Amino acid sequence: MVKVRLFKTVKIILLWLICLLTGYFFYHLNKLIGFIGDDFLYHFQYNGEWPATQLKSIHNIWDLLVSVVVHTQTWNGRFVGDFFIQALMQFPKIVFNFANSLVFIVVGLLINLFVVRKFTEISSLSLLLTYLLLGLLIPDFGHTMFWMSGACNYLWMTPIYLAFLWPFRWNIKEHQLQMPRFFTALMIFLGFLSGATNENIGPVVVILAYVSYLANDLNHRQSYKYWGLLAAILGMLIMLLNNSGEALNQKGHSFQFLNILWKTINYSGYLLGLIAILFLISGYLIKKHQFSFKTNDLLLTSLLAFGAAGLSVGALVLSPQLPGRTWYGATIFGIICVVTLLAFLREYLPKLTLTVIIGLNLVCLAVTVPGYLKLTNEFLAAADSFKTEIEIIEANPHKVVKVPGIKGVVTEYNPYKGTAYLESGNRPNEHWENAWMAKYYHSEGVILDLTVPVKHFKRDPLDQLAENFVKKGWSAFNLLLVK
Repeated sequence: MVKVRLFKTVKIILLWLICLLTGYFFYHLNKLIGFIGDDFLYHFQYNGEWPATQLKSIHNIWDLLVSVVVHTQTWNGRFVGDFFIQALMQFPKIVFNFANSLVFIVVGLLINLFVVRKFTEISSLSLLLTYLLLGLLIPDFGHTMFWMSGACNYLWMTPIYLAFLWPFRWNIKEHQLQMPRFFTALMIFLGFLSGATNENIGPVVVILAYVSYLANDLNHRQSYKYWGLLAAILGMLIMLLNNSGEALNQKGHSFQFLNILWKTINYSGYLLGLIAILFLISGYLIKKHQFSFKTNDLLLTSLLAFGAAGLSVGALVLSPQLPGRTWYGATIFGIICVVTLLAFLREYLPKLTLTVIIGLNLVCLAVTVPGYLKLTNEFLAAADSFKTEIEIIEANPHKVVKVPGIKGVVTEYNPYKGTAYLESGNRPNEHWENAWMAKYYHSEGVILDLTVPVKHFKRDPLDQLAENFVKKGWSAFNLLLVK
């Protein structure tokens, strides 16, 4: 009995340790990134893509809601993400850094709660693998995770639709609930938000909820599923019917089948390969033990998750533009498919599956650790650049200033790569980002001047390790131990 309690205690400590370490490392990268692209715009009440002569600030919740409604009616219908970004832009960046790290942790936990029902039942190895797969496999990681506007539209949407789908996954019965009416109201709220997340996830959520609702016998259908489904449909329709402004600015054409196929292989090749191997092994076990997907909830969940990923990619045939971040939702469902298949295999091939999970973790760590340190070093250059810009602007209030721009942008993990930022020219207010940055910092104008020197700011121990690793490789760890 004592050994069982000790084992459970150690397991919970490990889970918390994984969450805390993941949160810290994710936060560390967040704090090195400043505002980018649309971020400055969303500090003010939305009234168009260019700053008006008399900009209105957001002072209260009513101002925020009015701004969100105007943005929804004139630009796009992703009002959930827009609400978050406009709310967060009223606070210092550090608030987003902490909140964004917490959301990332929650996403990993929710993915694993599609395997087991309780936090205490989550496998620490599975949770670690989940965070590593998120870090390595999410396409356009910089824009979906670190760019404030992008994170609010992708990362922050994930807990909403996963939380909504969780009761469907476990087929929660209303008679098991202490407050069924409150639960139904909560599901209506989550369903409405889930349907409006984005164009290639909202419809997928509706389809999954509909399938789950129909799967129950007519006399045993749960009311929360019915009302949650209707709410999700309503949210989806509002989102899809309010896309006129953004649609007018999109270039390209729909039905790019070959391009979608090629990009899917490019963005999700490793994930698809891993899923294919796991399905082949599962298929062997199905044939050997003579059971079906219908009788094993882990197999059924993995199949539905894989189907959801496919539907999310399939929805892209209607999109004229195909940035990497539009594969975000498909990757989330693909990772759910992987962890559920591994949990299934562990029931029938425990030793082999445990070896595979440990091996996957070691391989992912071997790639992630040096990659993380190199990325930290890259982000330090961006952080120095942004801090230098802000220092110059704040030292010269209400004046036209020259700033150096962002240096050292290399990888797709860097949110500054491919995102609108400062442009050169002597008429800064004619450039979109320059104009918004000036308004945000109360400057007369911001001019990009690449000859302006970038200041080198203070490094913490992890920053120093990253810089030493880039210069000296693994011997940098020896220097750390000597210190």
